[in-house]
Amino acid sequence: MQNGGQNSYTGLYFWNSGSPELMLFKRNGSTWSQIGNTYNCGPLPAGTTLKLMVVGNTLAFMENGVERIATYDDSFVGGAPGIMAHGAAQADNWAGGTSGFEVHYLSTDSTGVETYDVISANNGYGPQLLRVLRPTNPAVGVAHNFLYTLPVEAREGINFGDGLQVVQSLNAQNQKNLTVIAPSFGAEPWYADNPTDASEQEETFMAAELQPWVMANLSTTGTEQNWLIGFSKSGIGAQDLLLKHPDAFTLGASWDFPADMSSYDQYGPSSADSYGTDANFQASYRLTRAFLTAHEAPFVANNRIWIGGYQSFRTDISDYETLLTSLGIQHSTETPTQMTHRWDSGWVPIALAALYQDSVNLHS
Repeated sequence: MQNGGQNSYTGLYFWNSGSPELMLFKRNGSTWSQIGNTYNCGPLPAGTTLKLMVVGNTLAFMENGVERIATYDDSFVGGAPGIMAHGAAQADNWAGGTSGFEVHYLSTDSTGVETYDVISANNGYGPQLLRVLRPTNPAVGVAHNFLYTLPVEAREGINFGDGLQVVQSLNAQNQKNLTVIAPSFGAEPWYADNPTDASEQEETFMAAELQPWVMANLSTTGTEQNWLIGFSKSGIGAQDLLLKHPDAFTLGASWDFPADMSSYDQYGPSSADSYGTDANFQASYRLTRAFLTAHEAPFVANNRIWIGGYQSFRTDISDYETLLTSLGIQHSTETPTQMTHRWDSGWVPIALAALYQDSVNLHS
C-alpha cells in the first residue's frame, strides 16, 4: 500500500450474495480495477489464511498456501503491507513483512511431470511455470543428479520442441537417474541479467534462486551435480552460466549455438531485450578469449563442457572448439553432423551420453 492505502494492490474475499469469490484489485485513489482472474472459493471457514505476495511486478493471492490468482502489474513500486476490512468482515492474526523468491506446487500430470508456479523479482512478468520430472525407477548404482533443460522460447513455447519431453521420451530420467528441471521465462531467455530491466535478471534467477531451491527441496543425497543442456540461445546461455557459476552448475552441454555472437542486438529484439545494452554483453557474456581466460581455472583439469552441432552455427561451433583448445579448457565434441535446429532432432541423446560420462569421471 501507498498513500495511506489510497494506492494499493488488494486481495479481496467477496461474499458475493452467498457465492463467495477471491479477487485481486489495483486501487488508484477512488478507482478500483480488477487484475487477474476471479476464483470461486466458496465460503471460507474460520481459520482460513489469505496471503497476498507482491514481488517485483509479480502478484500472487493464496488461500491456505495454495495459489488461487497469479498475474503481473508494474503500476506501483514500494510501499508497506496493510489490511482492509469492510462491513462485518473480521480478521485475526494479521502480519505483513518482506517477501521474496517462492515456489508453489500446482499439479502433477498423468506422465509424472510436476508443475509449480515460481514467484521471483528476478524472473518477472509472471509468475512463471516450473516443470519437474523425477525418476521413478532409477538405474541401480547410478548417482542421482539434476538436469536443467534450458528453453529457447518465452513461457511454455514449443515451436522448437520441448526439452523435458525429449528427455522423458528417452527414459533418461530413470536410465541416468536424473531429476529434470524445466524453467520458463517471461521473455525469450538468453540467460543474462539486463541492466535496464530489474525484472529480467535471468542469470541471477538461475544461479542464485532456482539452483539453491532445487538443491534444498529436490535433493536425495545432497551431493547431486547440476547439469545444463541447451541449444541456440540457451546453448550460449548454458556456456555463460557454467563458466560464471562453476560452483552452482557442474556440467554444460551446448548444441548449435551462436558462439561467435559479437553484439547484443545481433539477433534483434530477442537478444537485445535480454542483454539490455551492448556494454553489458561485451563485458559479461560475449565468449571472447579474454572472457574465457578470466573463467578458465575450474575447467582446465576436468572435462565439464560438451559442444556439438550443427544446422545454423557450424562455423561458430568450430571457432569455439578451437578457442577452448587453445586455452587448454577441457571439453568434448561430437563429429559435426547436420540436424534440424530443434530439441527433438537427435542431438539430445548424444549430449546426455557425454554429460553422463563426464559426470562419472567427476564423481570418481
